[in-house]
Amino acid sequence: MPAFSPDSSPVTRHLSLTASAVAERAEQLLPEYRQIIANIAPEAGFGGIWESEMFLFYAAVKPFAPKQILESGRARGKSTLLLARCFPQSQIVSVEYERESNNALAAEAKLKNESNVDLLYGDSRQILPERLEAGDAILIDGPKDFRAIKLAIDLLQTGKPCAVFVHDFPPNSPQRKFVEHNFSNAFFGDDPLFLDFRELDVERDPRPHSQRGYGIFVCLPPPLPPLGLRPRLRLFFTT
Repeated sequence: MPAFSPDSSPVTRHLSLTASAVAERAEQLLPEYRQIIANIAPEAGFGGIWESEMFLFYAAVKPFAPKQILESGRARGKSTLLLARCFPQSQIVSVEYERESNNALAAEAKLKNESNVDLLYGDSRQILPERLEAGDAILIDGPKDFRAIKLAIDLLQTGKPCAVFVHDFPPNSPQRKFVEHNFSNAFFGDDPLFLDFRELDVERDPRPHSQRGYGIFVCLPPPLPPLGLRPRLRLFFTT
């Protein structure tokens, strides 16, 4: 009898947070995701998180059916609206640092009719740990770079999140090299397994691919891997 492999279990595969497992279930989830975003007006030219990037989050997180999703950094609220529509049974707790800005006003107008969204203002490094509950999924699009990694680690070390996604990890960036070196279980949104899903963005923004400026997600699956002294010192001096 062959040895049992954890990945051979349908349930394990269903809940697995690896690039291959997420890509596999993404093929099945693509039709319903297209239907969801068809009712959301495109918002080309403002940057933020692309539809294909949010699809990666959707395919990764949906099997966990989180009761709450924590978002750090919503800008004009495009990502928040996508979360609200993709996860109608989840409470979306979205934190934005600046209250007095055109982006904040645009987000409030866009999200005023979304009953499962809670809009907060302040420092997410203080607010998210207070709101974190077991099984939550987390999306961080601010703060940026090493401050984002530090926030992700602070949340992961509680053992509560089902998944943590952090935006803006382009190739060869310092923050990406740090994750590649210290998180063996992490994977990125520009993995070749996910590139075909960028066709979702062609329908939303006619600009050439080179002009779209993908931020690129990193997925940090739990548990938090052990970190050595050097990476801990690097994060300790991050403000």
